[in-house]
Amino acid sequence: MEFRFAEHARLMGRFDRTEAEAPRCAWVNSAVFLGFSGGEIRMTAEGSDGLDYVEIVLDGVARNWINIKQGTHEYVIEQGLSGGEHTLEIHKRTGILTGGIVFRGFALPQGGRFLAPPPAKVLRLEYFGDSITDGAGIGHPHEVREAPELDDGYMSYAGISARMLNAEYHTLAICGIGVLQDAMGGRNGLPAHFAGTLGAGTTPWDFAGYVPDGIVVNLGQNDYSTPIDDGEYTDAYIGFIDDILRRYGDPYIFCCVGTMSNNYLPGVEQAVRHFNSGGNAKVFVVDLGLIHPEVEGWGGGYHPGYQTHYRMGAELAAFISGKTGWPTLNRPRIATECVF
Repeated sequence: MEFRFAEHARLMGRFDRTEAEAPRCAWVNSAVFLGFSGGEIRMTAEGSDGLDYVEIVLDGVARNWINIKQGTHEYVIEQGLSGGEHTLEIHKRTGILTGGIVFRGFALPQGGRFLAPPPAKVLRLEYFGDSITDGAGIGHPHEVREAPELDDGYMSYAGISARMLNAEYHTLAICGIGVLQDAMGGRNGLPAHFAGTLGAGTTPWDFAGYVPDGIVVNLGQNDYSTPIDDGEYTDAYIGFIDDILRRYGDPYIFCCVGTMSNNYLPGVEQAVRHFNSGGNAKVFVVDLGLIHPEVEGWGGGYHPGYQTHYRMGAELAAFISGKTGWPTLNRPRIATECVF
């Protein structure tokens, strides 16, 4: 059975769809969803730099991750499955600085058929951040600073909180970036990348195609890594929120601080007061605290590891639920049976 993206796949995240049957992504947590029946499924994908990794989620269970090599290759995603119906999710674990992926198609070499993809969640979220939101360093030994095979946006606080809220989610995060300046002090802020599908200078993004109900911003760690004027930081933060509101209407906005430092908390609090005093009560500060190394451990290069990300995700989901009334998913009472 011939696979067609337009018919058999659902995409989550910002994809360049210039070629309808070859969608291209670069942002972390960009994902492809599909349904199928059959005993084996393969994927053909093209990697730009050979540094990207994707998470394989079969029937709702994260099973494995694989490296997307440079160039176009076919990958055996799952084999030896029962002949029943399955859902498959392919999530980009690595960030935009590791390159991009073009998905070329899927195949069922042992027969079967492609089904309608699982439907999108009703609730929509969008996350803006730096390496913390990217899941960089999450699975590294502390002394290892660069190891993309151990980065994991899928299990970052963004992925965890979104799934706890049963939401679709887009993640725009770049390692080392801020809202005004990057970690080296260069005037390189994430707002410049907001309008591009795959970042600054790329195909313009169609904002009408995805209007989030809630926005999460965690930018400031890198702004304050080098000397900065507090007023300029706050003004840049307010300007970014203004742009978000112009494009999306009236979403809830959650301005996070943490977890590598909290020295940008006063500037975030001032920005939130600006909107609250102007009558917008849907903008909040969320203090996610600092890493507790004796309890949670460190990730690579002082980044949060898996335990810290889980705590951050759970705390953020609970905070969002408390302010909006959006329910969080309950822990299963009966173990899910996996079909292999």
